[in-house]
Amino acid sequence: MKFTSLVVLVFFLLAAACIAPVGTPAQSQTPALGIVVMADGGSIGSAGVTEGATVYSGDYLSTSDNGTLLVRFGPLSLQLEGSSAAHVYDAPYGAVVELNRGAVRYTTPGTQQNLIIVASDVRVTPALGMPDFGRVSLDNPCNVTVYSQRGTANALVGSESHLVEEGKAYRIRALNEVVYRQYVSPDVSDYHSHHQHHECPAPVEMAKGKPPIAGGQSRFLLVSAVLIGGATVFGVLEAWESAWRP
Repeated sequence: MKFTSLVVLVFFLLAAACIAPVGTPAQSQTPALGIVVMADGGSIGSAGVTEGATVYSGDYLSTSDNGTLLVRFGPLSLQLEGSSAAHVYDAPYGAVVELNRGAVRYTTPGTQQNLIIVASDVRVTPALGMPDFGRVSLDNPCNVTVYSQRGTANALVGSESHLVEEGKAYRIRALNEVVYRQYVSPDVSDYHSHHQHHECPAPVEMAKGKPPIAGGQSRFLLVSAVLIGGATVFGVLEAWESAWRP
């Protein structure tokens, strides 16, 4: 009888050991990607967030109407403006950000570490080799605005790319509106199998007050930086400077 009880106890302990990892939060198995350094009306997933919170690869970051959320990925910084949302992922070069709505401001240190931003099917890559900061906004599913306040950034849509020079801003017409079935890193090989593409109309709407843009012409329209939500990026600039303080 005692032997039978011992066998049952051993079996129960082994079963519990096998089941325990199933309930372990996924974040505990994922290396930390970054840390929140400023939060006001910001969230990670559905939970409100405070300064010092850890950000993991795959996290969904969002802000309320007047909120802000500043995250540091090592020497890289990303600031979500109000009413904005993005997924963030680890990458060999630093981090890749999938902007889902609103606008983000970024800083890069000028090393081989970089923070790439994807909005609809537009990919924005700050230049390496010099400190950069700028802003990317998803104005609507088919229109993206890229502003480079300092440094330069390359914007790619389809097979067309354009260098956004310092102090300039471009409104970019996406090829497709992206409708997500599942969120995965834009860098994975089967990224496009996780969402649907709805073709955007030709970039005629971008030319208000000017002659219509003919089909097949550039999807990049130079706009005034004054229209890009303010030229001073206080939170991001402060984060960028502090990253280089002793």
